Formats: sequence, structure tokens, C-alpha cells
Amino acid sequence: MRDCFDTFDEPSGLTVTTTERPGGIRVCTLVGDIDAATVDTLDETLATGERLVADLSRVAFLSCAGVRSLLRADARTELAVVGGGHAVTRSLEATGADLVLKIHAGMGAALAGLATRAVPEPGRET
Repeated sequence: MRDCFDTFDEPSGLTVTTTERPGGIRVCTLVGDIDAATVDTLDETLATGERLVADLSRVAFLSCAGVRSLLRADARTELAVVGGGHAVTRSLEATGADLVLKIHAGMGAALAGLATRAVPEPGRET
């Protein structure tokens, strides 16, 4: 198994690491604050991939702009979110995004949730 890592630091306080996992799952681990200064980085991070895990377990702050970015990604792709601390949970609950997004307590559950969904073969509808 080969994992590909890509890490970059946003000068305003957000670090993103992406890992390609088997089954076409792209894991995006975010560390820091997601706010007006860093939401473009989140948008770019979630812009590619058909099956994504957004790991927010180390995010200290999630603004409404960050929630909107997650909801846009969820509308376009298969997204699983690994929940974070109180501030992240509060933002997701206050906006109602917790009712829309697939939120998991840990990385294993998020990966298992995506892995159990059938992936259609090319040229074949499910």
C-alpha cells in the first residue's frame, strides 16, 4: 500500500495534510483555525476528489464560512467528516450542518463509512 502525503501551512494558521487512501478515498487533515483568512485553503483542499474525509479533530475554530465550504463539498462529492472539539461541534450544530453532513467520531469510522458504500464500475449506474 502506498500513501501519498501533501502538507502545506497556511500563513494565517491552518495546516492541511492530504493522504490518498485505497479505494479512491482522499483524507484531508486540518490543524488550526478555519475562518475568513483560511477558508479559501479549505475550499481548495475539498475541491478535488470524489470520496473525501475531512478530519476536523484538530481544528480549534470553525467559522460559518468553513461550514459553508463543507456543505458545498458534500453537495458535490461523497464527504465524511471526522468531528472535532466543542467549538467545531457547536458551529455544526448551530448552523444545522450536523443534520446534513455525515459526521463520525473518529477516522476509522469515517473511512469505514466511505468504504462500505458501493462504488459504481465505470460506465455502470447504481
